[in-house]
Parts: sequence; structure tokens; C-alpha cells
Amino acid sequence: MPGFSVDTKLFRELGELLVGRESTALVELIKNAYDADATNVTIHGERIATSTGGIVVSDNGIGMTEAEFASGFLRIAGRSKAGPDRRSPWFQRRYTGEKGVGRLAAHKLARVIGIISRRWDGRDRDPVDGFPASGALKAKIDWDKIEALDTLDQIERSDSVEIETVVGDGKQAGTTLTLSPLRKIWTDRDREQFLDEVATLTPPSSLIGPLEPTVTTVQPLLDVLKARDELRPGGFEVNYTGELALSESELPADAESASWIIEIDCDKDLRRLRISVMPTRKTQAEFSNAEPFVLDRSLEQTDPAVGFQARILQRSNGSWPRRYQGVRVYFEGFRVLPYGDARDDWLQLDRDYRSRGHSELGRLRKRTGWDLPAGNDKELLAMQGNTAFFGAVLLTRSGAHELEMLVNREGFVPSRQFDFINDTVRLAIDLQVRLRYAATSEVKQARQVTKDRQQRAAQRAASGQAPTAYNLRELHEVARQSLNNARIAISTGRPEAAQAELVQLEENLQSAADLGDEVISEATMFRVVASLGLEQAAFVHEVRSLSLSAQALGEALDAIAREATEEAVALRLRAISADVRQLRERLRRNAVYLSDVTGVEGRRRRSRQLLRERVERVLGFFENAIARCGATVDIDVPGDLQTPPLFPAELVAILSNLLSNAIKFMGETGRVRISGGTEGGRFILRIENTGDKVDLQSSERWFEPFRSTTTSVDEALGQGMGLGLTITRSLVDEYGGTIRFVAPSPGYATAIEVEFPRT
Repeated sequence: MPGFSVDTKLFRELGELLVGRESTALVELIKNAYDADATNVTIHGERIATSTGGIVVSDNGIGMTEAEFASGFLRIAGRSKAGPDRRSPWFQRRYTGEKGVGRLAAHKLARVIGIISRRWDGRDRDPVDGFPASGALKAKIDWDKIEALDTLDQIERSDSVEIETVVGDGKQAGTTLTLSPLRKIWTDRDREQFLDEVATLTPPSSLIGPLEPTVTTVQPLLDVLKARDELRPGGFEVNYTGELALSESELPADAESASWIIEIDCDKDLRRLRISVMPTRKTQAEFSNAEPFVLDRSLEQTDPAVGFQARILQRSNGSWPRRYQGVRVYFEGFRVLPYGDARDDWLQLDRDYRSRGHSELGRLRKRTGWDLPAGNDKELLAMQGNTAFFGAVLLTRSGAHELEMLVNREGFVPSRQFDFINDTVRLAIDLQVRLRYAATSEVKQARQVTKDRQQRAAQRAASGQAPTAYNLRELHEVARQSLNNARIAISTGRPEAAQAELVQLEENLQSAADLGDEVISEATMFRVVASLGLEQAAFVHEVRSLSLSAQALGEALDAIAREATEEAVALRLRAISADVRQLRERLRRNAVYLSDVTGVEGRRRRSRQLLRERVERVLGFFENAIARCGATVDIDVPGDLQTPPLFPAELVAILSNLLSNAIKFMGETGRVRISGGTEGGRFILRIENTGDKVDLQSSERWFEPFRSTTTSVDEALGQGMGLGLTITRSLVDEYGGTIRFVAPSPGYATAIEVEFPRT
């Protein structure tokens, strides 16, 4: 009776259908090692950019016997791992592979696969050495030879599959797969795409481990998140070596660089959903009203019963490194593509970020009965895209057994269960957006009000008056007028008008008190600096006296040289005289610089000043330090560029503080670049240097008082007190300007930018 026959090209057809890309193929092989109770898998690439290249996958699992190899590896869609609660023999892990397509992954990658597998002999596993082994299996599958045949039943009579059992060699159990030659030559682009996809193949420790106490003051919802369902924890690590070695991660070892932390715990058995949104210590330091929120609710009867956990780290002022951007989904500890890829927007964060506007978050508005934090009709403006989030959604087979993979192993089949996961994760992110907007909007509005107030004061104040002094004087006059108006209203029998004037008086007095607090908070710091300034002012006279003494000494040496009878002596005296004159010029130049800072004229009138001229005068003070370290200083400032009206002493202080830092930290034979210009209604000064890089995410801390990295005294630049940037920001704030670290130009490590309104 005739029966079915299967063409050998079935392997190729199934491989393309069931294994979408190279990274997916390797994931399937790594899952096989996990299912075999391995704790370590190594992926080694060698000559992958050539036609003879190969990939070696080796693990320390329990291995295979010849019979297991025949019934498992050689049987397509085998049932060895199928069943409601099938687990691995030692660690009791829930099997991740039930389709039996691992060998098709090998077909996807290479034309030939060599297998060496040493089988566990059943004795206890050694925590260090792993499983003891007995015999070993050697096998080889030549896919090209198989596909040269007509049907699968011809394979047994060919040499396309070779199997050999050998005596044990004393090594520990494990399996090594050698895939060579590869089916494709890997280009640099292929390699980078592969590394991008496997960098987060397993969840990073910062997303599943305990949070350090330094990260947040709030008690986390979860201590250790459950990534896998295993009854005997053993750990699992994937290493990439050779030409597939991962570059050093840009990701910090902890969550210190996050601004907010989101955690989700959905308990399937208890039908309980808990969501925690926590500000980090860094966020609370900047926004004191940032508060945590915990949602704890029972699931509705209509909600699908899905159990999962998640942790998501958010950055407010920047993006995560490219390979870690997005919220990824993990099933039994392995990433499920494509969720979290650069072009995947499964949570619709990028879509909402592009279309954000003045609106309340819709998902939260629909849940008015949930006792959520109050919304705002502008909170959607705070929405961010995937680049601001780095997270993991962790699923296990016991908690989400209803989920089914698509045939190409990339993503889940659409279902109510996956929709529930999607909605819950997005609900948690929307809660973070609402809390972040509530915490920052009030502070940002207050900062903008202060900035606008200082700008107006800078425009209206007299040339010899500081903007803050003008503000206080103006508030005093307005308060005095309100008090006088209240007296008139009372005397003429108009109590309502008197009440209104008293309310206005109270508001003005509060503004004056707030402004006074700002000044008083800096008073102690400035007293220290002022005392040094008084000594420095006295020192200017001493420097001038030394300059005159040096001039007299040089003239005396010249006179002696003219009278010398020996030419060699005369030449030596003239050389010493030249050095003395150079010393005199340096003393004179420094005296001029110090006079600009401490002299009365430096605080008499505010005026527009030529920036390039001031920069060159300040640089003269650091000339010796620049020459000593062989540095290069480029001034890219137009000669006619004028500053906004400032006191000369303030401009000199700003320039000297910023330039001394740039020179001090630029490194040996470093470079400093000073640029300036106007953009719209703004005046911009930018100073960049080589050397150590400043992390933009934590750069605000360098504006805190007494924050300094200098531990040794530089003979030209001294040892910093940690007040330079603090004072500079105070001076810039006085005029409603801003100062901040920004991304540097190519070739530089650090850049700081000062911005003033032009008027």
C-alpha cells in the first residue's frame, strides 16, 4: 500500500518558518542547554566574516546518550518535553522548549553540525565541577548531504548523519555543538545587530535583583523578582567569546542612574495586582515633593488570570544606552523577541510621545473609582518614548501557561491574556508619568517664575544695582503702597478694599521673605569667599610692589651687564635680566586680573563687555599652567561679541571659575575650546575640554557647595574648595540665566554652557 514520503527540503522550509533570525536560532540552542540543567553556556564565534567561519555552543549540562540523541535531537517536533508539568531532572526547571525545533535552529545557522555530549552518570552534582559523566557521544549532521537526498527515509542509508559512542574521557558532563561552516558570512552590521539582540537575552541583574538602599528611600514592592520557575535554584549564565564577545556594557551595575522605579506584582492565585511607583533619592533631592504611590487591588472577575512580575527603570533627563532601551518581555528567563526592539512599540509609548499634547492620561481617567492620584490636563506633555525606559516583564509557564508563541518564535499569539499584560504594564507607566508631572511641574514653574523675575529685574535695575537688590527694593515699595492703600480704605469705610490690599501685602511680604531666604542661604558660603577676597585685595598691592621690584632688579642687572668685562658673564646677566622682566610682566598681568575681581570698579557699573577681550585677560592668569602641561586653548569668539550688561567682576569670576576647571581637568597635552555667540534672544558661552567625561545624568551634583574632586594642590591652579560652580550658578541665576553641563562636540569629553537673555 502506498504511503507518505517527505522531501528533504522540509528542513529548509521549516527552518525558515520556525526560526526567524540568527539570534532566535541561538536562543533555541541556549534554551536546550538550560533544559539540560546547565548553569553556564558559552557562545564562541571564530572567523564569522569568512566562508569557513563557525560558532561553538558549549554547556555544562547533563548531556545526552545515543538513545536520547536519536529520540530527542534527531526527532523533529519530539514530545520528550511535553506535558503539564514536565521538569528537568536536577534543578527541576520548567522546560522552555516543547516544540522540538532546536535542531532546526542548528540548520538555520550552519551547513554542518558536530556534537560531543558527555552524559551525566546519575551521581550528585558538584557545586564547582558540575555533573560527573560516564560515556560520551560523538555525532555529525551534514545538512547539505541530507538535502542532496530525495526523501527523509534515505537518510538512514547515507553518511549524512554519523553517530559514535566512545568511552568516557574523565571530563565532566556537558554538550558542545560546533556549527561550521556558517550558512552566511556575517558582516559587521550582522554582528552588531546580533549583539544588540542578545545583550539582554537574560534579564540584567539590576532588573531582578535587590535594590541597593542608596537608590531609593522607599521600601521596594519586590525584593528579588522571579524570572524562572525552578524548584532548586542553580543560576544560569550565558557568555559570549571570540568574535561574538559583547563589548563592555555601558549600563551601570545598579539603578543609581534611574529617576523613577516602577514595580508590578500580579499574583495569579490570589488574583491580586500591586503596582509601586517610587522616586529615587536623586529625584527626591531635586524635587522634594516627589512622592511614591502604591496601587493594591483585587483583580476583576472579567480579568484573565495571568501571573507576572516587572521592574522598569525610568530616566527623566536622558536616554538609556541603545542596547538597553525599551521594556522587554521574558519567558522563563529568556527574552521574547521582538518586544523592546528599537522598532517595536508594543506598549505604544513612542506613538503617544509623538502625539502628546495638553490632555489627561486616558487610561487613568477611565479608572476614576480606583483612588488614583489626581490628574492634570497637561500631564500628557510629560510622556516619554521607549528610550527613557529600561525594563523587564517576567513571565513563567506556571503564571502564563495560556500564552502561545508564534510559529517563528517571535512574539505571542494575540490573546486576552497578553492584552491584560500590555494594559497593566502601560497603566503602571502612566502612573509614573502622572506622579513625575505632579512632582516636577510645580518646581519647574517656580524656577521659571524666578528666572523671569530676575530677567525683568536685570532690565530695570540701575547700572550700579544688582538685580536681586532691585527686586527687594521693588517689593518693599509695593508693600508700603499696599499698606498705605489699606489705611485709606479703612478710614473711608471700605473694609472689602482694605481686605484686598492686606491680602496683596501678605503675598508681597512672602515673596520678599522667599527672596531673602535665597540670599541668606548663600550668606555663610559667601562670607568664607569674601574673607579670602579681602586678603586677595591686599595681596594685589603686594603683587604690584613685587612687579616694581622685579622691574628695578632687571634694570640693575642690565647696568651690571654693560659694565662687565667678560662677554660670557655679560650674556648670562642679560639672560637673567630677561627672565626677571618676564616675571615682572607676569606679576603685572596677574595684578590687573586680580584688580578686575576685587577692585571697586569691578562692582560699580553693569555694562556690556567684549567677551573675547575678557577671555584673553583671564587666560593670561593661567598662562603658566597652560604652558606647563603643553595644552592647547582655542578661542572661537567673535571680536565684536558683547555680553549682556554685567558687573565686570562678575564676568571675570564666571570666566575664571569655568576656565580653571577646564584647564585643571583637561589632562596632559589636553585641549580647551571657548566659543560664544547669540541665538535668538540668548547670549551663549560654551567651554569644552578633553580629559575625564562628566556624566550628564548626575552632573547637577557638581553645582552643590564643597563638591570637589581635587585632592592635590596644583602649583598654578591651587586646590579647589568646591565652590566655583556653586558661585558661578548663583551669579548666572542673578540675571535669569542658566548654566549646565551639555553634550560635548566631537573630540571633547566635557562641555558646560552658560546662557543669558540678551536684553
